This record gives sequence, C-alpha cells and structure tokens, in this order.
Amino acid sequence: MPKKKPPAELKKRGRKKIPIDYEKAEKLASIMCTQSEIASVLGIPLGTLDHDPEFLRIHKKGMEHGKASLRRMQYAAASGGNPTMQIWLGKQYLEQRDKMDVENTITTEEVLVRERALIEIVKEAIRAEADPETTRKIVAHIKTRCNPVNT
Repeated sequence: MPKKKPPAELKKRGRKKIPIDYEKAEKLASIMCTQSEIASVLGIPLGTLDHDPEFLRIHKKGMEHGKASLRRMQYAAASGGNPTMQIWLGKQYLEQRDKMDVENTITTEEVLVRERALIEIVKEAIRAEADPETTRKIVAHIKTRCNPVNT
C-alpha cells in the first residue's frame, strides 16, 4: 500500500482564496455604494462577496455609517436655515404635508344633468348600431355637452 504524504506536502484543492480589502469596502459602503458597485471597484465577483460573512457585516456597518452621516449633514443644513431641508425633514419625520385646497366648481345638479345626457347618448348609439359616422357625432356631442364647465 502506498505511503500517505504528510499534510504539508499535499496540494490544496479548490480555488485560491481571493483577498478582500475590507477597509476599502467599508469606505465605499459608507458613501452608500451597493454591493455590486463595491465588487466592481475591488475587482471581485459579486458572488464571492455575497458568501463572505465578514464582508456582509462590514457592508451593513458602512451603510449605516453613511446614513448617519447623511442625516447629520441634512440636519446641519436645516439648522443653518436651509428652508428646503427644513420642509423636507418636517415631511419625513413630523408628518407635515402640503395643504392642498380643492374647490369643487360643479354642482350635484350639473353632474346629474350630464349623467342623464350621457345615458341618452349611449342609448342612441346602441339604437343606431354606431357606424363610424354616428360614433364621430356621438363623441363630438359628448365633448360639447358633458365636459366640465370652464370657470
């Protein structure tokens, strides 16, 4: 029986381990780079990064750091008097909204009249079996009688 080689002499199997620059990855994540973008910058396949628990931990940490940094800058801008940022932050965190006044200029009576007219037009189209010329006339009639009143 052949003699077994000691472990030091055995060839290692599988792919060589690709070194990952975790420091650079964290810096990229802190400026909100996606995993795909980081993989591209580092020259490493995305699948390799997806299966590296240390990279996933560092990416999450970097992204959270980036979000906090961005929030800090937004707050500083708002505190410095930037009205756009003040309004935006108010909408995001204080549930403030733009008030939109909508005024209905058509009465219920006008809506009912228009609905009745439309029903009559549809009945006429059904009776006439709506050839192309009749259809054109009906559409023109609807446009003149059923469009909202311009005020």
